[in-house]
Amino acid sequence: MSEPAFRLEHVNIPARDPHGLARWYAQTFGLTADEHRVRGERVLIAFEKGEPVNRSPELHIGLRVPSRSVLAEWAQRFGAEVLVGAEFAAFKAYDPEGNCVELYAPKDA
Repeated sequence: MSEPAFRLEHVNIPARDPHGLARWYAQTFGLTADEHRVRGERVLIAFEKGEPVNRSPELHIGLRVPSRSVLAEWAQRFGAEVLVGAEFAAFKAYDPEGNCVELYAPKDA
C-alpha cells in the first residue's frame, strides 16, 4: 500500500493562556514546551490565543499509550476510571482550560 499524500502534523487549539497551557501539557505528559507549543516524539500541539471550544467529549485530544498497564498508571495519576470498549481501553481527563484529553491503549495490549 502506498503512503498517503499527507499526514497530520499538528493540532492547533484556542486557549486563554497559550503559554501556560503549553507548560501544563509539558509538565503533565513529559513533553517540551516551546512558547505556545508542546512537542514530543510524533506530537505537536499548538495553542493560540482565543476562547476554548468546550465541545468535550466529542472534540478531544487523543494520546495513545503502549499498553493497558501504562494506561492504568496514567488513570491513577488522574484519578480516572478506565473504560474498555470494542477496540480500545481509555479514560478521559481535562486540562486547566477544560479541553478533553483521552488516553487510550489497544484493548488487547
